[in-house]
Amino acid sequence: MADTIAAVSTASGAGAIGILRISGPDALKISLLHLRGIESESNRISVQPRHAYTLNFVDHDRKLDRVVVVFFPGPNSFTGEDLCEIHAHGNPILLREILECLFRSGARPAKQGEFTKRAFLNGKLDLNEAEAIGRIIQARSRFELELAQKNAFGELSRLASNLRSQLVSLKAECEAEIDFSTEDLTFESLVQRKNRIRKVLETCENLLKKSGQAETLLERSRVVLYGEPNTGKSSLMNLILGRERSIISDIPGTTRDYVSEEFLLAGIPIRLTDTAGVRETGDKVERMGIERSEKEFSSADVRVFVIDLSQEIDWGEFARSNLSKLNGAVIAANKFDIASPGWNPSAIRNILSDAVVCEVSCKTRQGIDELIREISEKLQSLESSEDYVLLEERNRYHFLSIVRSLNACLALIGENAPAEVYIKEIDIALDEIGEVNGRVDTEEVLGRIFSKFCVGK
Repeated sequence: MADTIAAVSTASGAGAIGILRISGPDALKISLLHLRGIESESNRISVQPRHAYTLNFVDHDRKLDRVVVVFFPGPNSFTGEDLCEIHAHGNPILLREILECLFRSGARPAKQGEFTKRAFLNGKLDLNEAEAIGRIIQARSRFELELAQKNAFGELSRLASNLRSQLVSLKAECEAEIDFSTEDLTFESLVQRKNRIRKVLETCENLLKKSGQAETLLERSRVVLYGEPNTGKSSLMNLILGRERSIISDIPGTTRDYVSEEFLLAGIPIRLTDTAGVRETGDKVERMGIERSEKEFSSADVRVFVIDLSQEIDWGEFARSNLSKLNGAVIAANKFDIASPGWNPSAIRNILSDAVVCEVSCKTRQGIDELIREISEKLQSLESSEDYVLLEERNRYHFLSIVRSLNACLALIGENAPAEVYIKEIDIALDEIGEVNGRVDTEEVLGRIFSKFCVGK
C-alpha cells in the first residue's frame, strides 16, 4: 500500500489503556516525529523491532502523554506492512489529540476494517479468517465466539482446501480419460466416480445444514414457562428478568396470551416466554391462548414446567399424566415456602429418573439462582460449538452453488453424458470452492466484507 493509515484500535469510551495503530510504509517515520526520550527528551530514538519502549508523545514542544511504543516491521506484522502500536492512557480526548498529530504528520484516517483488509491483501489471512475476526469482535454469546474462533484458526479454510483437493483429483481423472481415451489405459469406473462426487456433495450439504442450525441458535434460544393457572409463571418471569414484565394476579386466567422478552441470560441471548395457564375452560378467548401456549412449549429450546407445591395432589400420578411434557423439561417447583405436607420430589423422580426439579419460592426468592443455573446449563448443552459451523452469507452462496453443480454433474453422468460435458460442472464447483478461501477479484466485494468491521480493525 502506498499510504500510511492510523486509527484508535481499542473500544470507544474511557479506559485504562487506549491503543493506536499506524500501518504503512511511513508508520515508524511518522511515529518518531512525536516521540521523545523520558530522560534526555532527545528526538534521536533508536527503535528495535518487537521491543517495548516507554517514551513521551509530544505535539511540537507540548507533552501529551507518556506512552509505550512497539514497532513491527513488515512483513512480520498483523497487516504485513510496517506497523507501530502506541499504548496511551485511555482518555478519548487524549487519544483524539494523538491521532490528530499523526494525521498532521502524514497518516490518513483508516477506513472500517482497513487494517484487516490489508492483512488479507498481503497474504497474512485468508478471507474466512478475516471475516472470523469481525465475528469474534461482535460475538453476542460464548457459542458465537467459539464458532468464530474455529474459523479464525483456519478450520473452515482447511475443510475448503480439502474439498478443493478432491475436486482437482476428480477433474484430473476426467481430463485424463478425455485426453487419453484412445490409449490402452484403465480409468476409474463411473460408479467409483459418482461415489467420489457424492462424498464431496454430502460434505457440502452437511456443512450447510450445520450452518443453518447454528444460525437458528445464534438468533435467540427460546425458553418457555408453562403450567396451570396461578402456579407463579408470571412472577417467575419477572424475577428472572429482574423487572416487572408480566401482570401478576391471583385471579386464574390473567395471562390470556403468551408474553415474550429478549435478553441475555448468563451471556446467552434468549427469548423468555410466559404462557397462558393451561386448564379446561369454556372461554373461547382463553382457549385460544392455551392453544398458543401448547404450541410455544412444544417448540421451545428449553422448557420450564412450573408447578404449585401448595396443592395437595398425588405427584406421582401428576408425573405419569404429564410424562411427555415433563420429559426433558426443567421443573420449577414453586411456592416451596408454603409446600403441602404431601410434596415429595422423589415421587416425580421415581417416574422420571433424570428429572431436573428446582424447589423455588417466588415470594422469598429461594432457589431462583439454582433455577437460572439449570436453565443456563440446558442452553449451554444446546450450544456446543463442536457440532456446528459458522458460514457467512458469502460462503453459504458458494457452497449452495457447489451443491447445484455436483447434482447437475451426477444427473449428466446418469444420462450417459460424455466426460467432456459433465467436467464443466466440476469446473464450476472448483471456481466456487476457490472463492470460499478468498480468491476475490473485485474491490466492491472486498469493500462490502470489511465495511462491517470497526475502524481500528
